[in-house]
Amino acid sequence: MGTSNPEPGEHTAEHLKSIRRRFTDTAASFADYALARKAGEAEQVAAAIAGSLAGAGRASAVDLACGPGTFLRAMAGHVARAAGVDITPAMLARAREEAARAGLANTTFFCAGVEALPFADASWDISLCGYALHHLLRPAQVIREMARVVRPGGRLAVVDMILPEGAGAETHNRIERVRDPSHAGTLTVAQLRGLFGEAGLREIAAEPRQAQREFDDWMRVAGSEPESAIHAEARGLMEACLADDSSGFSARRDPGTGALHFTQHLFFLLAEKP
Repeated sequence: MGTSNPEPGEHTAEHLKSIRRRFTDTAASFADYALARKAGEAEQVAAAIAGSLAGAGRASAVDLACGPGTFLRAMAGHVARAAGVDITPAMLARAREEAARAGLANTTFFCAGVEALPFADASWDISLCGYALHHLLRPAQVIREMARVVRPGGRLAVVDMILPEGAGAETHNRIERVRDPSHAGTLTVAQLRGLFGEAGLREIAAEPRQAQREFDDWMRVAGSEPESAIHAEARGLMEACLADDSSGFSARRDPGTGALHFTQHLFFLLAEKP
């Protein structure tokens, strides 16, 4: 007898388990990377959010899928109270350690999913989400939750990878999922803006960004060393796109060393809840 297809809720639950496994297994490597290389960007994002909100120094902010607290630590320096939400206990443990090391007494942490936040309506002034939407099967629901918990006049911000217009979503996401099975799908700028619009948000600021990555390092952050089969498969897929950039990674091979490099296309979007 064949098995029936899972209900949407079951599918979502299984995917959330895969996210928790991925970030438990790679907690140290991912946290070290994010805290070392994303701190400057996190401070820029936090400053932009705070600068757009009158009285930000008295405000409260919640960081969804906070990981090791990269964006939370930056935001905590601009507001009176900041909280991080994540479903992976190993990540929350690192976030707590980093907040304590930085002497941040205005932070709290919650182990929860971001599609159903454990907060009342309009209970925060700011909600933000950094580099997490591409892991989530229902990004529209996440944006709705971000909007629900923010008061009218508050701020919502997302920074994430985006799929360049014209790039092949299937090829791009296949490479991402080979590297990391918890990857759900990379949005385009139009799709991200559409989600904000559907949630009734008013765009305040938007900024495209780029990050240059070295392939072996990118794979290592996800737990795959150069000798692994996963590494070889992902590299083969990316190298197959060198000529036409059908994946949107703008990959290129160093003529001297043969090392593979590529570009991550990023987007920062800041909005107001009317």
